Amino acid sequence: MATTAKTKSSARTFTSWTDWFDAVAAKQGELAEVTGIGQVQEKLDRARNGLEYAIRAANSNPAMPMRAYHYHFQNDETPEELATEAKSLADVLSRIIRANDRHASPERDAFARETLDAIHRHRAALDEASAELERLTSQRDAVLAELEALEGQAPKASAASLGDMQKQVEAAEVERDRIAAVLENMDGDSGPLNLAEESEQAARERLEEAEALAALGEAASEDVKAARSAASKAADALAKEQAECRQMANARRGLERKLESAEQTLSTVRAVYRTALDRVRQADLAAREAALVAKVEDLSEDLADLNRIYADLEEATPNASYGTARLEVKMPYLHHHPRRDEIRHGFIITAYGVEE
Repeated sequence: MATTAKTKSSARTFTSWTDWFDAVAAKQGELAEVTGIGQVQEKLDRARNGLEYAIRAANSNPAMPMRAYHYHFQNDETPEELATEAKSLADVLSRIIRANDRHASPERDAFARETLDAIHRHRAALDEASAELERLTSQRDAVLAELEALEGQAPKASAASLGDMQKQVEAAEVERDRIAAVLENMDGDSGPLNLAEESEQAARERLEEAEALAALGEAASEDVKAARSAASKAADALAKEQAECRQMANARRGLERKLESAEQTLSTVRAVYRTALDRVRQADLAAREAALVAKVEDLSEDLADLNRIYADLEEATPNASYGTARLEVKMPYLHHHPRRDEIRHGFIITAYGVEE
């Protein structure tokens, strides 16, 4: 049921280019998450090579009883065929182990057991890698199919809709630049804070000095009172400057987040516009190419008129030769026309059509 629901949702018709672009981007993200195919393929190749080596070694090992086993490699075996052959060899080796007296022929027994162990290890690795490769490949192919389906569900775009999207890009650029300008012009000077800190420290030291002299009886209470008032004012000024700096730092961080969001919005609307523009103009290009080639091919009647004029002129002047009307066309930059590879190298139009 979940698969059915997903299929239905992916088959919906998009009316918004932004929604379609977001859906394609999300599906491309899913595709990027299907990783590890290369590593699994390497594991599969190692397991396959291990099985092949074990089979080749069994073919040539003198410990193998005569006519008990031999396999002729075709060098194009699939992993499944190689696994099947490895199973056949494993059956032969198991019979050898059961029938052989290990004390009478320890070499044969050791060969059979070591080879059988290698086959079991490599077959297990082959089966595991094959299953994982099939799972990842199926997952990738399913996402690719959904992505291909989405590609065909893009909204129809017109000159008007392209104009609207271009305006969205321009508006996003204006907003991004506005925030960037405010952020750039924001006062980041730490001089006032440093000055307030120095003033507060100096006033505090004067207060400490005055209180020390008062304790020694060398300063009047008015001096201590004045120093205390100055220190209080300096502390208040420092607290105010620190609060303004915190407020400025908060505003800067907020603007930085807004700038990041504005840049992301601009990137998205610009990508949407460019995607729509490309699809629309590629379709326009294909239509114009087809019309142009058809127009060129329709020149046969004009060439036939020339041939008739040539014939009349040659009749009027028996020794004259005007040749045959032929038009050679070479169009090296066709991109969509089904005969573009042929036409790139040139073709000839005659009174009878395209010359084969």
